[in-house]
Amino acid sequence: MLYLHQILNGYWAIEYGYSLNYLPIVIPWLKGEQPVFSGADKKDRESDLFYEAVRIATMQNGAYVVSERGNQTPEKAPQDSIAIITINGAITKQDQDCGPAGMATKSNILQRCYANSNIKGIVLDIESGGGSTNAMFLMNETLAQKNKPVVGFANDMAGSAAYGILSGCDIAVANNSLSQIGCIGTIGTIIDYSKQLQQQGINLIEVYASQSTDKNNEFREALKGNLKPLQEKIDIVNNAFINLVKANRGSRLIGDEKAWNTGKTFFAPEAKKIGLIDEIDSFSNILNYFN
Repeated sequence: MLYLHQILNGYWAIEYGYSLNYLPIVIPWLKGEQPVFSGADKKDRESDLFYEAVRIATMQNGAYVVSERGNQTPEKAPQDSIAIITINGAITKQDQDCGPAGMATKSNILQRCYANSNIKGIVLDIESGGGSTNAMFLMNETLAQKNKPVVGFANDMAGSAAYGILSGCDIAVANNSLSQIGCIGTIGTIIDYSKQLQQQGINLIEVYASQSTDKNNEFREALKGNLKPLQEKIDIVNNAFINLVKANRGSRLIGDEKAWNTGKTFFAPEAKKIGLIDEIDSFSNILNYFN
């Protein structure tokens, strides 16, 4: 019997080249080895906080970098602050053990920024090639509740699920002409471990309840070569993604939606031309948008 493993919890919207950066972590897991994390120890986390402190010191125009790890909480923001919430790395719903906070935490921080009258506006500083669609939809639910201006800043890349979050902001800005925008599409991944396990002398047998004829059916069919059931589920998620972008960007989208809904990634000037972003501008200058 084939061994079925759904490596990703849910469906993912992620730019292909960006996803390859995670191979050094994924491959050891697939081989049954312990991956080495560069940011797992206390020293690296302290370095993150030091870097964050340096960023805060160099900010101008009332910028206030909010941290989920340090002391820069939304509640401590001075009057007339512009809260900066950083979203980078793979977009996940829950916090990563050895990486950035998930969108559940970021969503909570965003809500707390809404609640603080000292904060007059918010910038989402996004540098990501995408990730979990569940995380993207969660963040959009919170963005839909905004009671003050939110500017999305694509810091070199806002692809796939990260673009889905960017599209929910009042204004979408890219940092330069080479910033990559879009990749609006969805993938699902399964792994067949059967040959590897056989080589290790392991025969894994899965027994389903007699009533559970549809349990994991789309994945079992995919392992047999029939991709249609899994494709149908992925299409449902992808249509929801496309509809989210259309609802967020509205009349700012220009021309046929097939220009942007096929998963293509654009450089910022073309993304602006078809309405995926509004401006190409520097980070320091977008802080003036709130004046």
